[in-house]
Amino acid sequence: MIIENVKIRPFCNHDMCDFKEMFCTYLGDFNIKIVDHKVDAACLEIADSSISEISPLDMILVDEKLVGFICYQIDNPNSDWCEREGWGFIREIYINRSMRGKGLGAKLVAHAERVLYAKGAEHIYLTSDEADAFWSLCGYKKTGIISDINHDPIYEK
Repeated sequence: MIIENVKIRPFCNHDMCDFKEMFCTYLGDFNIKIVDHKVDAACLEIADSSISEISPLDMILVDEKLVGFICYQIDNPNSDWCEREGWGFIREIYINRSMRGKGLGAKLVAHAERVLYAKGAEHIYLTSDEADAFWSLCGYKKTGIISDINHDPIYEK
């Protein structure tokens, strides 16, 4: 199925309500339970990091409806995550369940990679304990190294 009318753009403050809803579902995918005020705080922190360009948060829309997001950065000491200084890092990615398997996640990853390479990253990595097939399709290889920060396997490109 070909999806048309796909747009990727930076997070805007008016996205917050939809972002919070997606973020809660994202956490649920990992069986993480979190109380509302902590979700609010986490989403505000992510939004602030995006607006300050420490960790951009980009939204994917289909027919003008938000259906997913990706958060990424170049690791540096100013971030709350810095495992490989100077490397591009894909922090979080999410696509609504009803839209999965349609290539939207791969579009988000390719978009983030273009931005990270344009900002000077020579290599990109991520951590994930799931979705090995997806990351392989996107060209990432499992390194056999476990992250010191979240204890998930590290993938590189």
